[in-house]
Amino acid sequence: MPSPFHFSALRHWAASVAVTVILLALIAAAVGGETWEVSGTVLIAVVAVATLLHRLFPGSRFFTITFANAIGVYACLYVSFLETLYLDVSSLPRLVGFLLPIVAFAIGVYLRREAIHSIVSSEHPRLETRFGRAFLWLVPVMLVGLANFVAPLDAIGHEGRTIWLLAAMAAISLVVLLASRNVAVFLIDTGLLFEDFFEIMSGLVKPAFAFLTFYSMMVILFATLYRLLGRLDDSPTFLIDGIGRDPTFVESLYFSIVTLSTVGYGDVVPLTYAARIVVALQIVAGVLLLLFGFHALMRHTGRGS
Repeated sequence: MPSPFHFSALRHWAASVAVTVILLALIAAAVGGETWEVSGTVLIAVVAVATLLHRLFPGSRFFTITFANAIGVYACLYVSFLETLYLDVSSLPRLVGFLLPIVAFAIGVYLRREAIHSIVSSEHPRLETRFGRAFLWLVPVMLVGLANFVAPLDAIGHEGRTIWLLAAMAAISLVVLLASRNVAVFLIDTGLLFEDFFEIMSGLVKPAFAFLTFYSMMVILFATLYRLLGRLDDSPTFLIDGIGRDPTFVESLYFSIVTLSTVGYGDVVPLTYAARIVVALQIVAGVLLLLFGFHALMRHTGRGS
């Protein structure tokens, strides 16, 4: 019969895979232009690497979760890189270029699994000794990226740009392979900080809920006032999308949320003096609510520590 630890590790793996798939799916949907075959291949490859990490380090939920986030960040940077310099490169070289550093990282982690596993088992981050080395590998990566921006890519043609892209990603993959241990250690330490953050957040559920309850009460209160102003005054109380009229209750709720948050998009503007006075009162109330709410949350955090 599987142990509770096995189910816990499996749950953490599933969570990291779900986060990774959702992030990459959102990025793929936002970017567009790629076929589902390419997007599906990327998702399968990333899930395979996340599974490898889970198998190598079954108790390290912080490792796989931070890996999922790192993949999302890398995907955004890679897409920006392509749209800036390699817009005419076909899908297959783009796919290969994206997967090369991920595969290199997986190979490097596998080769150094014993050293990394000892760090995972300790669960004690030493950021002051690892921080510099963890980021040192970014220097050659940034140099490779800079070389792409200064290279005469327009003069080498379509095939030349394709070769240059693959060569650049191969160079980055080599750096990632050599620095895989430091990258993994950085992900571990970052994950431990995430653990501390979520532990603190779990202790703030009740005061945060109390704050949101009072916040929503003020939103509804001022929304009803805006509606009542329209009924008490024959002239239009607001300018909504360039048209002078009274707001609906949904529009009043929207304007109340925007005003209480002190955002002010300008799509809804008070016209009458009475409406402006109520808006001014809500802005002051919103600032005070945020200040006192933040103070209460920090005081609660201090008590918990």
